Amino acid sequence: MPDTYVSPAAGEQLLIQFGDGADPEVFTASCTINTTRSLKRSASASTTELADCTNPSNPAQTVRAIKSVDLTFDGAGIADIPSFLAMETWLASGQPKNCKVIINLTGADGGVTYDVALVILSLDLAGTRGEKATFTAAFGQAAAPTSIALNA
Repeated sequence: MPDTYVSPAAGEQLLIQFGDGADPEVFTASCTINTTRSLKRSASASTTELADCTNPSNPAQTVRAIKSVDLTFDGAGIADIPSFLAMETWLASGQPKNCKVIINLTGADGGVTYDVALVILSLDLAGTRGEKATFTAAFGQAAAPTSIALNA
């Protein structure tokens, strides 16, 4: 049997697109998120230790139950001022925005798209003399993803 190798997605193929709120809604990427991107899915669990009733000296057994799940997205790049201003305005509004987080946008093996309302958790614009200004942003789900779909 021949060896089978992973079919990787290129780093720039992890993309976040922001909705414009129109009907129909149009989704576009921000030019400011142009170097690094990170999608994180996490779960919060409750932990209970169950005692051994037959032999209380034995170690207890740990059981967990998932209480919640979360989606966050971080992005960074060389600052694009119009894109930064749009995100600053969004952050100041405190309102969620419909977004698409896409993995493997154009890959031959398909990909995954999360449709999710996000809020901005943080914005950071930084600069060093003689260098271009950099930008980082963190986004968190405002509600559970409405869709997690395999791209054709």
